[in-house]
This record gives sequence, structure tokens and C-alpha cells, in this order.
Amino acid sequence: MMGKKNGLLENRFFDGFSDTSDRRYLYICDMSSNVTRWSRNAVEYFGFPGEYMDNAGDIWASHIHPDDRQRYIDDIAQIFSGKKDRHDLDYRAMNKDGDYVICTCRGNVMRGNDGEPDIFIGTIENHGIADRVDAASGLYNVYEFLQDIRDLRLRGKTAVELLIGINCFSEINDMYGHNFGDRVLKQVGMVLVTIFGESSKVYRMDGVRFACALTDTAIGHIYELFRKIQFEMKYNVFVDGIRIPISISAGAVVLDGDYDEFSVQSSARYALERSKHEQHGELYVFENNMKDTAKRRLELISVLRKSMLNDYEGFFLCYQPLFSSESEELIGAEALLRWESRDFGTVMPGEFIPLLEKDPSFFELGCWILRRALTESMMMVDRNPDFTLNVNVSYTQLSHPLFRESVKSILKETGFPTHNLCIELTESCRQLEKVYLQAEIGFLKSLGIKIAIDDFGTGFSSLNLLSDLSVETLKFDRGFTKDIMTNTANQAIIKAIANCASELHVHVCLEGMESREMIDFVRQYCIYSFQGYYFSRPVVMGQFMQMYLKV
Repeated sequence: MMGKKNGLLENRFFDGFSDTSDRRYLYICDMSSNVTRWSRNAVEYFGFPGEYMDNAGDIWASHIHPDDRQRYIDDIAQIFSGKKDRHDLDYRAMNKDGDYVICTCRGNVMRGNDGEPDIFIGTIENHGIADRVDAASGLYNVYEFLQDIRDLRLRGKTAVELLIGINCFSEINDMYGHNFGDRVLKQVGMVLVTIFGESSKVYRMDGVRFACALTDTAIGHIYELFRKIQFEMKYNVFVDGIRIPISISAGAVVLDGDYDEFSVQSSARYALERSKHEQHGELYVFENNMKDTAKRRLELISVLRKSMLNDYEGFFLCYQPLFSSESEELIGAEALLRWESRDFGTVMPGEFIPLLEKDPSFFELGCWILRRALTESMMMVDRNPDFTLNVNVSYTQLSHPLFRESVKSILKETGFPTHNLCIELTESCRQLEKVYLQAEIGFLKSLGIKIAIDDFGTGFSSLNLLSDLSVETLKFDRGFTKDIMTNTANQAIIKAIANCASELHVHVCLEGMESREMIDFVRQYCIYSFQGYYFSRPVVMGQFMQMYLKV
């Protein structure tokens, strides 16, 4: 251990770090000995016994608020058991004066040459004293919200959470500046307080979102209330005598039965996204989705989270082959996530994936998917050097600050050849700013990874993408191909885009190929590859290799 203490733990990560910020702390742990070194500012602020500590995890856990402590303990246990490589949590921690501060803790496991966990490096961001009020808006904060949801559940109370988000707020910041934008947010909060009155709390959530938990309220009243909020936001938000018309979206969640505060948050985010992107800002109530009730979906999120915490129990991957349009030979496969549960049985991806994509834990699941897909596909690449593996990446992953490091770490860990990997950007990635998306694509391509745009024709429907983004493949959504033989409008669209893509040396893949007649019909277009049930449904890798591996 002394070698590490005098080397890696001693110098490289700490020189000058403590002087950069009094609100950011670094720690580094030798995972074999459990000796941890903390930056000097952390020692001073939290009152630690010294920079070097044995079993620092237990010491740090004693500083964490009792309501947050178990989440921290569970997450760290997974790190040291080798079940995950990344730590990303928000919680409250007590400083030396006995005040709780809100902390964001992020860390990564660094593996040694033998592939075993070696060093854990983490940072803690101190956001200030964790009181009940958001300093910028004067409203109750997200921690008060979480505690109140816990209290409602413990008291067996039925309630409706209303989550409100401001649309296109960046335009206000661009026009008037960020200081003015902060004042707009404060005025929005004041208007909401006036509307809800003394009977209900208003909370400032993350970013430009606000929430209210309404007890003993019928869902029909929520629609009326939302229409009133829409009117007030449009006409009665003033800053310096300037009326600022505010456009909002909103999601509502019925809290009844077995739920927890984190499931409620995920459900509300999901409903808000549906409101924003599918309902043109109208209220979306988290309830019936085909035959499923809101209660089922709340319970589903809870079980999904437990599955992820329990070493991704019930999750597995299937692979759907990709074939050359010219020779109809296998050229690759797309990895697709599946999930089975003792409580719910087999759950369709269209039901559980949209719920997970709104959950903060989805980033870790995305890392698990990438690692698992690369590991399981290695034999296909060894036998077929031209085999390409397609793995989906969502907005939640691509926007995460540790995305780049996670990709590099997983590639190094698995040894998977980067030129055999294609990242499919899902429809949700359209939420990212164009400049940010271009930068992330540039990073992936610098590693040798190919890029495909999935579900082209839905969220990614603009031809400008062909000039704005450097990609190798456009994958047409099956909604365009299911009636390709009779729908003349879709025929014209596919023909025009395929010709344009061909001129730009971009491949076009058609999904949803279900019959020989469809395949023969689309051969008239400039199509590079096919995917669909005519060739194969998604299957687990063992079956995939039996079907396609050339022995």
C-alpha cells in the first residue's frame, strides 16, 4: 500500500486541486486496502480525522443524512462488489458545524492491468446548506418535495403530483440574459403560489420545473387548474414592467397505493415529456397506456429500479440481424434490451424503456447494455471481421457528464474493436442542442465508432441532419415501411432521401422488412441494408450464433 500512498494516492490527483474550489472535494481509494485519501478542503470542511483514513466509507456514511444514508450504502456496496463501476448520487451530508449540505457525489472505478478493480476516484460537489427552501426562487426545494412524498405515503394519503415545465426557456435567457431569466423564474414561482394558495406547497425542482402535490383532489379538477395556470403564465408574468409570455407543459401523477418518491419523480418526468413532445403542451396524466393503469406503471417503475439495484436481475439482450440489400448476407446485428420479472412476467420494450429513459439510473443501465453487448458479440467479430454491432444510445446517456469516459472505459475493458461498433442515436437525442450533438458524434467517430440515426422520419425527420451531422447510416422507422407497397407518399419520401443519402455516401437501412414481396419491391431504391422479421426476430446471442456463426 505504501507504494500507492506515495505515488498514485499521494500526488497526481491532488496537486493544486484543493485550491481550485472550496465547494469541490476529491477523494481516492485503494480498493484492495480500503485506504482513502481526501483533499485538504474536505478534511477541514467536514472535520475528518486526517487526509488518510481506513474504512472511510463508514466514516462518510455517518455524515450522510439518515434518510439518504441507505441509498449511499447500497450504491457503494455495488461498487466494491464489482457490480458497477460508477457512483452518481445526490444526498445531504453533515459538515463539522452540524449543518447538512446538499452534495452531488460522482466517481469511477479504475481497473488495473489484470482487469480487477484497483482505484476508486471520486468528486463531491457541495451545493450549500440543505435547508427546505430554494435560494433563487424562495420556494420549497426538491429535498422538501421528496420528504413530503415520503410522508404522504407513510400516512396512506392519496394525492396528485403536478409537474410543470417551461418550454423554450433558453430563448428568454438568450434575449434578456441569465440574471433576467432568474427573475422570470422567481415570478413564475410567485404566480404558482398565488394560484395554489395556502393549501398546497409549491416546489422548485431541477432546472425550469415546478411541482405541487395536491391532496384530496379529483383528477378532473387538475385539468381545470392547469387551464388556469396556462392563462396566468401567458398573461400575468411581469419583470420590470415587461410582460413575459410563458409557454408551459405539464404532467400529472396519481399517488395511490404502493409508490416511493423516486418512482413518483420518474413517472412525473415521463408525463411531462409526453406533454411536451406529443401533446403540444397540454396536460398529460400518467394513467392508462393501452390496457395498463397508472398504478401498474408506478409499480412497474419501482420493480425496474429494484432490478437494476439487484445486479440488473431480469434484464437481458437479444440481437436482430442486419443483412446486405445486395447479397442478403449477414453484415451485423442490433442489440435490443429485454426484461422479465417475477411480478410482471415478460414486459414489452415499448412499455418499460420509455419509463426507464426518464429515470436518472438509466445511464448506469446504458453502460451495462454496452458492456454486455460488446462482451457477448466478441465471438461474432472474431469469426467475421466485418461484423458490425449496433447499440442504441439515448438522450439520458449522451447528455451525461461521464458518457465519454464510460465509453472509453468499456471499450478498453472488453477489448472490442471500435470499427466494429455502431452507435444508434435514438429519437430522444433530438432534445440535445445541435452543437452539443455534433461534439458528441465527433468524439465517438474519433474513437473509430460508426454513427447511425435511428427512427429516421419521426423525431429525426429533417434533411438538414444529413449536412449537420456526420453519420454513416439512416435507419428508416418501420412506420414508413409497413405499407411501402401501397403508400405512394412514403414511397416518394424513401426514394428522395435514399437518393440524397447515396450522393452523400450515407447508408440507408430499412427496418420492418416482413415479407419477400416487400424486399423485392424496395430494391428499386438506393438501400444498403435490411432488418425485419422476414429474416429473424430478435434472439439471444447463443441462438444467434447457432443461426449465423460460420464454423
